[in-house]
This record gives sequence, structure tokens and C-alpha cells, in this order.
Amino acid sequence: MAYIQSCRIFSKVLGREVSVSVFLPSFSKKQSQNLSDAEKFDRSRRYKTLVLLHGYGRNDTAWMRFTKAEMYAEDKDLAIVCPDGGVGNYSDWAVGDQNLTYLEKEMMPALQTMFPLSDQREDTFVGGASMGGYGAMKWAFTYPERFSHVISFSGGVDMEPRLEHYKKKLDIRPVEAIFGDLDQVMGGPNDIFWLMRQAAEKKAPAPRIYACVGDQDKPVYAACQKLERIAKELNFDITTSYGIGKHDFIYWDEELKKAIYTWLPV
Repeated sequence: MAYIQSCRIFSKVLGREVSVSVFLPSFSKKQSQNLSDAEKFDRSRRYKTLVLLHGYGRNDTAWMRFTKAEMYAEDKDLAIVCPDGGVGNYSDWAVGDQNLTYLEKEMMPALQTMFPLSDQREDTFVGGASMGGYGAMKWAFTYPERFSHVISFSGGVDMEPRLEHYKKKLDIRPVEAIFGDLDQVMGGPNDIFWLMRQAAEKKAPAPRIYACVGDQDKPVYAACQKLERIAKELNFDITTSYGIGKHDFIYWDEELKKAIYTWLPV
């Protein structure tokens, strides 16, 4: 099977070690059968890479525990990177952790140095489920030079209903630590649709988008439809999948397989 490495990277911006799981299809049965030794042990080989972000309450092991991602990665010669994002929405907090800066400026360069991962935009993809779907879209459109493809698995990409939910909480201070003044979020760097419009105005190299949601996931269903509408208005390349399913890994595993086998350039 694929080679699995669980490691910890010391982050200067976070001031602590952060876990990340890396999955390589190196030295698998498939490679041993199909590649010569010269090809298999070629030090210049670099793998196309899919970064998968987990949702709220999970960690860097979630995608490998709850889906067949390892099997898909081996079959398609694809590396998979799963960082531990905690509960920080993969964002630079208004007060606290600079999570997005860590991912972009520290984690990715470190892993591309430590492992045979391609550093080319066309070979580098990001996806995430739920909170991770928000994080994937945010990362991809904050740093559009990093990823050529982005996947939102039932992502919480529409901040408007999320903000209304947050404002009803008895204690909104933890949310304000992340996003700052909740009345100032829309139209700023924590607003996915604002980031997309900024990319369109700047004519930045926007990534291709794959967005999926299950029919029993009502709050997020509308967010996916809004994402599709805005992406098409901006002439971005978007593929959507409205399937039968809930807000869970049973549904996301089906969509992960579909995305890897039919949509990603692997």
C-alpha cells in the first residue's frame, strides 16, 4: 500500500509543533510491477499532490480513517497531505494563531523539501470537508498561485448564514477571536465570495473548482448553489455534484473518488 508518514513541523508563526500526515504511493505493488528500478528509484521524481483539510472537531488522520483515500492515492500515483487544522477555520485569526500563513509559508515549503512533492501549481490541488471546504476555498483564492484545482466537500463557503448563526450565540468571543468584528467580515479576506471577485478583478490565475453537497445537507446545500452561481458569473471553471447523502464521510468518500478519478488531472 501507499507509504504513510506522520510528522510534526515546528511552526515559527504558531510557536509550536503541528501534526501533518503525508501519504505517498512510493514503492507500492503497482509501482513494483509497472516501473523499472531506474524509474522507481529516480530521485528527480515528483508527485502530484492533493492537500485534504479536515472539518471541525477532526484532525490530520480523519481522511485516512474514514475514506479510501490511501487506496485512491496508490492507484493514481498521487500524494496526499493532511494537516491538522484544529478548529481555526484555516484562517489567520484577528487575535491569535496565523493558521493560513503557516499552511502557505511554512508547511507547504517544508513538505516539498522533505518529500518528493511537486512544487508546480498545475500539480498541486487542495480540498476540504465542511470547515475544511471553507479553508480550501479560502487558501486557493488567497494564494491563487499555489493551487490549480480546489474541491469543496459540503464546504461552509457562504459566510452570511454562518455569521447570523454566530451572532445568536451567548458568547461570541471565540468566533470574534478568529474573524474579528462580525459586522465587518463580509467584503473582506474571510469572505470567500469577496476573494473570488478580487481574483476575477485582478485577472489572477483562478483554480478550477469542484463543489459537491448531499441532498440531506440543507444548510450547506444553498451555500453550494450560491458558490456555483457566483463562480459562473465570474466565468470561473466550476463542476458541481448534487448527490444523495448527508454531511458525513460516507458521502465525501464517494465524491473524493469521483473527483480523483474523473476530475483531477492525475
